[in-house]
Amino acid sequence: MLQALPSSFPHHTLLVNQGHFPQAQRAGTAINYHVLKCRPVLTRSSPQIQNDHLQVLLEIDSGQRFWMTINIGNAADQVLYHIDEHYSHSITAKILAQQLPQGFTKLNPAPGGIALDYIREQLVDLTQMLAPPAPGSKQPSLADMLTTQLTNAFRFTDARLFVFGSMFTDGLAFSSYHLAVGIHDIHMNQGSAGTHTGSNGIYQDGGLLIYFPTEQRWSATFLKFSSQANQTDTHGNPIP
Repeated sequence: MLQALPSSFPHHTLLVNQGHFPQAQRAGTAINYHVLKCRPVLTRSSPQIQNDHLQVLLEIDSGQRFWMTINIGNAADQVLYHIDEHYSHSITAKILAQQLPQGFTKLNPAPGGIALDYIREQLVDLTQMLAPPAPGSKQPSLADMLTTQLTNAFRFTDARLFVFGSMFTDGLAFSSYHLAVGIHDIHMNQGSAGTHTGSNGIYQDGGLLIYFPTEQRWSATFLKFSSQANQTDTHGNPIP
């Protein structure tokens, strides 16, 4: 069933910050690997951009809310993306077979389940991931493209987001949502060097998958940083 967009929804290039909040300093921390099954909440402040991240309110059927923060830009390390609105891979059937409850489910970072690993499960061709358009381009920005995916999910009342990443509980100070619990690291979480090495691991990658039962299709968004290696060892560390 389709529903209309709220009049207060900040369409794409009209995304606005609601205040200015510090950026969480979590670089290199271990991944608290979870998947969050939910729906997006679209309001004047969701989505919004803070500190090169797209912040989005999320909600489960009980009315409980969480939020996610997605890297969309980094001056020192470019974010690459792959968005497929008709995604086909065996992982989607595995996700449905799990019959996940609404809310957070902790995942075992190991093969055989629904834990994501871009490399070992060949979820995406890393060599074909794209760089977002340059700032000022007439082409849609990465924030625009992500907002389109969220808008599509919002319009179908039976659509559900499956957000893979690292659950946090210290989010009160970092967004106008003032919610402690949310999810971040919604990108590849292996192949990093330097200060981010502590986040490396296999079968713990982030991603945004959306199921549309009415249309019997999935969309998938995968993200990585340009500095992350395309080959990693059994600890998720880069192979030269």
